[in-house]
Amino acid sequence: MLGPVSISIPTLVAEVVIFLVMVGVMERFIFTPIRNAWAERDRSIQDGIAASSRSREAAEKAREDVARTLAEARQSAQARIDEGIAEGSRERERLVEQATDEFRRLLDAARREVATERERSAAVLQDRIVDIALEAASRVTGQRFDQPQVRELAAAVVASEGMR
Repeated sequence: MLGPVSISIPTLVAEVVIFLVMVGVMERFIFTPIRNAWAERDRSIQDGIAASSRSREAAEKAREDVARTLAEARQSAQARIDEGIAEGSRERERLVEQATDEFRRLLDAARREVATERERSAAVLQDRIVDIALEAASRVTGQRFDQPQVRELAAAVVASEGMR
């Protein structure tokens, strides 16, 4: 039979101290940068949403401008009825078409701006995620991962898996 197990207090204290130091090191060098990256990603997403809202507001303002222009065209047409119904009708149609074209142009420009900002934000975020992943891998393994091939591989993985 085995004898009683003895616990060495100095060894136990040393193991607890090492454990606490490792937790502190991991908190500082691994978990904090990851949390910061998440916060940056969330801020970028919020910025994208805000840009989308601004674009939507601009489209709504353009729609109001179209409605105002349309109302002005109708008033102008009404004033010209005395001069001739045919001339007033042609003027109204021209103004409606012009206002509609302007609205479509503004809406298309707003959509392009939102798409461009979304793509730019996604690219910046992907680059940041690759940087953090390579830094974390370097710190965990003790090896350096700064070769271009490794970065390209990490970027490909992040692009295919992380940004859906």
